[in-house]
Amino acid sequence: MSGGYVIVEYNELKQTFPKFQSLLKAARDDLIANAEDAWKPLKFGGMTPKSGQFGESTIMPELFQDISGNTMDTWHQWFNATGHQTIMRGAAAGGRIYEDYKVALVGLAFLDKAIRVSEIRMQVSDRKLPRVNIEEAMAYEKPAVIFEDYFILDEETGFDLYAYVLSQGPQRIKIIGTQVNRIPNKMQTTNVGAALT
Repeated sequence: MSGGYVIVEYNELKQTFPKFQSLLKAARDDLIANAEDAWKPLKFGGMTPKSGQFGESTIMPELFQDISGNTMDTWHQWFNATGHQTIMRGAAAGGRIYEDYKVALVGLAFLDKAIRVSEIRMQVSDRKLPRVNIEEAMAYEKPAVIFEDYFILDEETGFDLYAYVLSQGPQRIKIIGTQVNRIPNKMQTTNVGAALT
């Protein structure tokens, strides 16, 4: 990764950053190819998979833990400490992504006017990614940080999102991208917000 990124208004992402669509398509195509290879003989079944297929969905917050180590059921969390903190990580043991799920991450959206972090840094498996100073994002209504490269968060691999937290309080940070699910029945839970194990 070169460390490149752009900060744009989340609500105007498609209009103001035309490369986003091609980045998201490349990430999605790579994710599907990765899943077809790993989950043979299953084939891609889109949003409504049938027998012998794996499915696709938006990224579910239940795949992640918040700053307090609780499994998320929305992108909302409460920052209870300041300074350098792990603000999101995989929800499976050891900060990993659950088995049977894969995520293509292209960016992060900050969905609150008050942004409580000044920089972020990610680690995907053993790969540490450079710090991103997002102080400029504080001038935006709902900023999104879109990375120059996308990242595949593979099943059973670690994911950590670190930040320098400026103040305690509520914060909604959403991962932008897509996910695939090897077992569609795991996604059809009747308990909204239930863990996807």
